Amino acid sequence: MMKKQGIIKKAVWVLAAVVMAVWAAGPVTIVRADTAPKVVWKVGTLTPKGVGWAHQFETIMMPVIQSGTSGELKVKVYWGGLMGDDEDIVAKMRVGQLQAAGLTGQGATIACPEFAVVELPFLFKSYAEVDHIREKMWPEFDRLMQARGFKLLAWLDQDFDQIYSVKWSFTDLADFQKARFMTWYGTLEEHLLKSLNASPIPVNIPELAPSLRQGVADSLIAPALWMIATQLYPVVNYMVPLKIRYSPAVVVCTLDAWNGLSASSRAGLAAARPEMEKQFVAASRKDNQKAMDAMVKYGIVRVDMTDAQVETIRKGAVTVWDDQADKLYSRELLDRILVHLDQYRSQTP
Repeated sequence: MMKKQGIIKKAVWVLAAVVMAVWAAGPVTIVRADTAPKVVWKVGTLTPKGVGWAHQFETIMMPVIQSGTSGELKVKVYWGGLMGDDEDIVAKMRVGQLQAAGLTGQGATIACPEFAVVELPFLFKSYAEVDHIREKMWPEFDRLMQARGFKLLAWLDQDFDQIYSVKWSFTDLADFQKARFMTWYGTLEEHLLKSLNASPIPVNIPELAPSLRQGVADSLIAPALWMIATQLYPVVNYMVPLKIRYSPAVVVCTLDAWNGLSASSRAGLAAARPEMEKQFVAASRKDNQKAMDAMVKYGIVRVDMTDAQVETIRKGAVTVWDDQADKLYSRELLDRILVHLDQYRSQTP
């Protein structure tokens, strides 16, 4: 018993060390003291300050804002849901209370429903495929965002989300029929869960932790860093690192805010975007992997499904592709992405 307690204590310290490493760096100065910004944007996000994506925003994206606009633009970020959930944030952008936002995958689809197409289950096999589609389809998704009144500033990653559960290991696929999954991600996630014969329990973001702790639900799909940031990891017992879906994260501003910048600032931000995205996603992917490793060391059981189990799940889940075509996204948009993926896969060993 003493040995087991010692192992658990050591695992807690390992997890704490990883979290502290991710949180370590402080904010970056946005504008020099001798440079007065001409434009100030208020930015809303669910991301807690200092955790993973917020750290990358401060250390990678903010310097791009500084240099790309030559100090014209300053951003004031409201972290950790201070401006509400993604739906609230998008609504406040539409009425001019916020000029920009860092949105989760759910928020991306609230702002631009067509973004749901890249969140389809089992669409991507790897981050390399995600990067390929980002490069090929970025102008199209920027155009779709602009049609909704927003400018796509950055297409980043949330993660290949994992399945977590308090009660079920999912080593037996019948566990999906018993599981009660919290869902806050919108229509696509509900259809995905139903395709797995699971019971979706719709909740709002503030209800996540209470719902799990009080037994209202027992399972969820989420990114690793989110499990740590929301302190949900001590509640769950099992993690299934199945690439069931890719979730984007986006940084967007209103078209009014974008057009309010000088032409030189718009050009500077556009030119810096590809390299900034590359650095951002590389760092956030490492952080997500560290978070997964830390949760395993903490004591959460990692469950790796067999190829046969994955294929059974995949066959059920991909029915969502056709079900939601011409509803959340156009079939033509999905077909073009599939063509790009087929071409990429044919050229990749």
